[in-house]
Amino acid sequence: MGVLQKRFAFLTSLLFGVLGASNAQLLDGTIANVGTRQLLYSDVEMEMVRARIQNADVKKNTACGVLEGLLVHYMLLDQADLDSIPVQSLDNSQEIEQRLAHYIQQAGSEEALEKQYGRTLAEIRQEMAELLGEQRRSEQVRAKIVDKVSVTPSEVRAYFASQPADSLQMLPEQFIYRQLVLSPLEAAEAEFQVKEKLLNLRERILKGERFSTLAVAYSEDRGSAIKGGEMGYMPREGFVKSFADAAFALKDGQVSPIVKTEYGYHLIQMIGKKGKLANVRHILMRPSYSSAVLALTSKRLDSIKMRIQQDSITFEEACLKYSDDKDTRLNGGFAVNPQVGGTSLDKETMMPVDYYAIKELKEGEMSAPFESRDRVGNVVIKIIRLERIIPPHRMNLKEDYALVQNLAKQEKERKVFDAWIEKKQNNMYIWLDDRYADCPFRYAFWKSKMTKKL
Repeated sequence: MGVLQKRFAFLTSLLFGVLGASNAQLLDGTIANVGTRQLLYSDVEMEMVRARIQNADVKKNTACGVLEGLLVHYMLLDQADLDSIPVQSLDNSQEIEQRLAHYIQQAGSEEALEKQYGRTLAEIRQEMAELLGEQRRSEQVRAKIVDKVSVTPSEVRAYFASQPADSLQMLPEQFIYRQLVLSPLEAAEAEFQVKEKLLNLRERILKGERFSTLAVAYSEDRGSAIKGGEMGYMPREGFVKSFADAAFALKDGQVSPIVKTEYGYHLIQMIGKKGKLANVRHILMRPSYSSAVLALTSKRLDSIKMRIQQDSITFEEACLKYSDDKDTRLNGGFAVNPQVGGTSLDKETMMPVDYYAIKELKEGEMSAPFESRDRVGNVVIKIIRLERIIPPHRMNLKEDYALVQNLAKQEKERKVFDAWIEKKQNNMYIWLDDRYADCPFRYAFWKSKMTKKL
């Protein structure tokens, strides 16, 4: 059975599973060709089912939007082929296992799922891996297309001026604040202990235990831990330098010594390389500090706070001299919005512990030292000085420049991507069944590709 036929069989049987096998009457066939790929009616139907599961109020033209999304997806896959973007190996991915477990739960048992699909779990798992692998490849192409997009201040102002006043976002209460951050003092013992734990895990791996099993159990990088520590194929530039140097020096299956990065301490195992890309597993551990060490650090920070209050040093000078937070020590301690940049943060873009400290302050006041986390999850002690409270308001350039800049960049990225799509469609074979002639497509050129199916 070919890939296209297996894809149709998988989507069809999944559709039957959602709608009920006894009531499913699916008439299928090819409704489009994009390069060498066929788009089936069942592909659109499957996406429609997912939309209905997520939102019961499906709009009339949702099928048209789903169809266009799949057409664009196939155009991106065609480019991925031309760019030789490798297909990731997802056969043993934890993400696949989680999805499969969900379908088993819906069916009631593994046996029921296999009976409903008419295939084994291994075959279902493989087909799911193929679909997810396609998605990853198309996302890489899209990211590459808009990679160099940037906006100038004049473009930001022009974008804002083009927006109708009543369409501008209403923004919640925001805060502008400085922070002075210290890493735990006298951390040598905690670092020694975490290294001992990793050395023990490395020895267990070398004696035959599975790296992936230990990653699930022990790694503090929960995003990769659920996938057995696997990070997926990435270039050297996708890792911090010390991690990349250690990872790319490994041979397939080899396990690194302990590697220190800003994120903590790692064990790394090479899964495989494809050209300049590498797929590795890792186990991340961070030091765990005693209450005595944290209290000592708080005392040190309290003495710095007292000097600021006595005007013997400014907050900005104290950050430059004492702060361990490389993201804020050089800009006077101003916290930066992690989503859009700028120094205005709301409750949703702050760490909860930081928000609870700030909400007790008035403008100009400093918090007591408190335990928090830095941007990569390490334990820190910090004080915060609240500079300004911005009440809820409609988005404007003065208060929300970074947000407007981000929206302007997104708009420019859309235009760059649209231009790429327009150019791409002129250089490849596309056919679309004219039963969709009434669809309000985003891209007008689809209509010129339509003919009746013979």
